[in-house]
Order: sequence, then structure tokens, then C-alpha cells
Amino acid sequence: MKKLAEVFLCYARQDAALVSALYDKLSLAGFQPFMDTKDILPGEDWKQVLINTIRKAPFFLACLSNNSVDKRGVIQEEIREALEVWRRKLDSDIYLIPVRLEECRMPETLAKFQWVDLFQTNGFEQLEIALVVGMERSWSNGQICLRYQPLDDLHEDAVKLMLQRNDLYARDWNRLGKGILHRYQLCNNDELILDETTGLIWQQSGSKNGMAYVQARQYINNLNNQSFAGCSDWRLPTLEEAMSLMEATRKNEDFYKSGSYNKNSDFFIDSLFDRNQRYIWTSDKESARRAWYVNFNKGTCYYYNISLYCYVRAVWVG
Repeated sequence: MKKLAEVFLCYARQDAALVSALYDKLSLAGFQPFMDTKDILPGEDWKQVLINTIRKAPFFLACLSNNSVDKRGVIQEEIREALEVWRRKLDSDIYLIPVRLEECRMPETLAKFQWVDLFQTNGFEQLEIALVVGMERSWSNGQICLRYQPLDDLHEDAVKLMLQRNDLYARDWNRLGKGILHRYQLCNNDELILDETTGLIWQQSGSKNGMAYVQARQYINNLNNQSFAGCSDWRLPTLEEAMSLMEATRKNEDFYKSGSYNKNSDFFIDSLFDRNQRYIWTSDKESARRAWYVNFNKGTCYYYNISLYCYVRAVWVG
């Protein structure tokens, strides 16, 4: 399930031109760089987008120069957030990489990390090696990075490729997919399920009733307004994230407990999850009027008119 990693770019405004050039080089090298001026949409809560992306991106690059090492404000907030994320990583993980854009002092908070001098002849090559090694270490530790940014024009061919590339099971489109070897843990009084394999935290249940897409969005807003389970970053999963829950075989806990077959609990999802949410909305759309959903009863996914009803199972990245 190896895929390209997202790279968060932290920088001072005065260095925007240099960082923009780095953004382009990373893109050409096959990575997914994130730069606020390029990737935050008009009308979005820019500060919340920055925080969410730092928490989710596999890599954080602190782009340093004489313009930034002593600069207060957003750049320091971003670095503090990244340090909190780093503390939850394994000792062997490569996550926070200081990148010097010019000769400058290394801030004390970042001095423990080996840095790269981008202005040197082989600077970008060294950075690229670090990112590749970082991804390989994550994969060897059984950690999987899934796309979390929603798409508005996700079509069937792209979904089929995604399922095959990630080896995800889908009855209609990738019947030979083996699915993910999950490492689930119930937490928060069994309200939540942490998947250590993907780093995703799911609602153990979700909405009690099916609802149209607009209502599903409101359901998510309500969770965040209430700080459900102490979190205000809940969202609809992408199709890739939702399909990661799909098991390659049916999981019928009732059968194993009683020896009797119950088709209502015979789902392609681990029995830790509530059975009521048998098909759920995702944040991905096929078109303006149709959104993708995942059906755990039938073991498949497809797109659905947004006026029709599906359940909601919210997710966030721990």
C-alpha cells in the first residue's frame, strides 16, 4: 500500500518564492507538498486547515532562513504543533525535518533534528532521500497513510485503480483485494476505535439514522460543536479511508456466538464496529449531485444521489 507522502511546508512569508520553488521540485519528485498559498481555498478557516494538515501529513518541513529563525507568530505555532505530533511518533520515525534555505542559526527547539542545507549542491537530493527513507520506515512499522483530502470529481476508473493499488477488497471491482491488517483498539469508554495501522480514530457507531448528504455534513458539524469525545476535528472519511475498513471476508459475530446465521450482522467490517451503520457517506463526490458511499453489507462502494439516505461514521486522525 505504498503511496506518495504529503509534505507540509512551514515558512516565513519573506521566503515564499524559495518555498514555492521547493514545492514545485517536490511535486515533480512525486510527493504531495502542502503550501498555504497554494492549497487553502478561499473561504476556508485557514488556521484550522493548517493545524489539521500538520496533524495528518507524514512529513513537516521547517523551512528556515534569517527571516524566520527569530520570527514570532504563525510559524512558531506551526512548529509547536509539529513538535507535539513528533512526540507521538516512534523513535525511528522521520517526521520533522529542518530545511535551511540559507546560512542561518538553528533554533534551539529544532537543534536535536539533523537538518539539510537546501542551498548546497546536493541539498534537495539529501532531502529527497530523507523523505523516501521516512516513508520506508513507516511502511516497515506497519503504518499506512491514506488520502484524507476530499475530491469533487472522483470517477470509477480512478476508484478501481485506487482499490488495486491499495489492495483493498471490493466485491465488484477488486474481489482479490486482501484488505488491511488492522490493529484496532477500543477507547474513550468504547465510543471510539483507534486503528494503529492507519492512525485513524473512528466512531464505534455513528448516526442512528440514515440521512441526506447535507444532513450528514450537519451531523459532523454538530459533533465538532459538541467536541464529541473531546475532539473538534471530526469529518466524513474519504472513500479511501472508508474502504480501508472493508474486510475481505464477512465478519458475523452473531454466528460465532450462537451458531445461527443472521444476515443483518453478516458484514464486511470488523465486529468491533456497530452494525447499524451498514452503509456510510464519504467526503468524495463523483459529481455535484452524487457522492460516494461504502456498503459494508454488500462489500462494495458506489456513488449515490446526495438527496438519498446513508448513515454517517465520523473519523479523525489521532
